Amino acid sequence: MSQRGGESRAPRRALVCIAALMGLRAVVAAQAPLAFDEAYYWLWSKSLATGYLDHPPLIAYVIRLGTTIFGDTPLGVRAVPFVLLIGATWAVWRSGAVLLGSEAGGAMAAVFFNVTLMSGTVGLAATPDSPAMAAAAFFVFCLARVAETERPAWWLAAGVAGGFALLSKYTAPFLGAGALLWLCLSPRERRWLRSPWPYLGAVLSLVMFAPVIVWNAAHDWISF
Repeated sequence: MSQRGGESRAPRRALVCIAALMGLRAVVAAQAPLAFDEAYYWLWSKSLATGYLDHPPLIAYVIRLGTTIFGDTPLGVRAVPFVLLIGATWAVWRSGAVLLGSEAGGAMAAVFFNVTLMSGTVGLAATPDSPAMAAAAFFVFCLARVAETERPAWWLAAGVAGGFALLSKYTAPFLGAGALLWLCLSPRERRWLRSPWPYLGAVLSLVMFAPVIVWNAAHDWISF
């Protein structure tokens, strides 16, 4: 009985811990001067395009949204990345709860996610890693829902998350490679390879990424 009580308290404790970390990050994000990389991407947001030299364009649009609301301030530049970190935390929590079969397990996964160096850095900085990490978290959540519900529509949701990941960083195809490896190695999930749904999700990701390809074609494939 005490073990069940501990499990029921774990999500509440995790929520308090995460809220404290988020509050500290919000204060620092609003006060700390921009890093060099953040200033670089802030300049991108002043001239929106469907591609740039060294990254896909999503971070520029993320920063533009924040500065439209809060002005050209550190808070404006970092506001949307901060919200994305909160969303990524939710996705990790729900993924952990599904994959581990435990709400307490999901809560601990969210805590561990928030105390990593990557999360702490991305939570304070407006770089392509911010939308990329959030997209990756939701991509994993969608795959967890595929495994839990066996509903094919979650493959389309995974495709949308993968599309946002592609619009964030050129390393995003590794997410698709991981999903393919999962399908190949899991006897229960291997049947999806004989259905159109994973491929439709991949096509949806590529359609979302198409403007970046068009931009590169018009600029001598400079990003590649």
